[in-house]
Amino acid sequence: MVLVILAIVWAVVLGPSLLRRRAERRSTDSIGDFHRQLRILQRTGPTVVDPAHRLDPEPSMGIGPFRAPGARRMPSADRHVDPYFRPDACKRRRDVLAILMCVLVGSGLLGAIPSLRPLLYLTMAGAASLAAYVGLLVYLRNLAVERELKLRYLPEPARHESTVVIRRVAAR
Repeated sequence: MVLVILAIVWAVVLGPSLLRRRAERRSTDSIGDFHRQLRILQRTGPTVVDPAHRLDPEPSMGIGPFRAPGARRMPSADRHVDPYFRPDACKRRRDVLAILMCVLVGSGLLGAIPSLRPLLYLTMAGAASLAAYVGLLVYLRNLAVERELKLRYLPEPARHESTVVIRRVAAR
């Protein structure tokens, strides 16, 4: 019974990543391999500046507190993104939350087995850690939203492209 539960937990944890890797390996030509490598770089690399071209047809949208899913970014807003809303920080927070949830669920399932009752202490510690982490996330999100509302940057100077520069040259 213990081995069946462990197999289920491992399948839930490792299954999605194994399926994604297998799907990525299916292309056998060099162009497909190149596109696969570009997708991996797009997923793992920082997105501070939007590239000129991506493989997806939609331009990538930044993550921010009040941006609608299909809204375009304003050029001046790109310079001043709160650190809380950076994509790499959001991914790290998601990963930590997923790990804490897996510890809580896994140790709870295993603690239900009579011979593994001491794992219920790990379940309680995981629940306390998860509650503290969620509370910390709520606190940090409130601080970031407050900074977003209170902090205003000066506008960029207006550029007049219709301005013509006339150069006078003395006749000889």
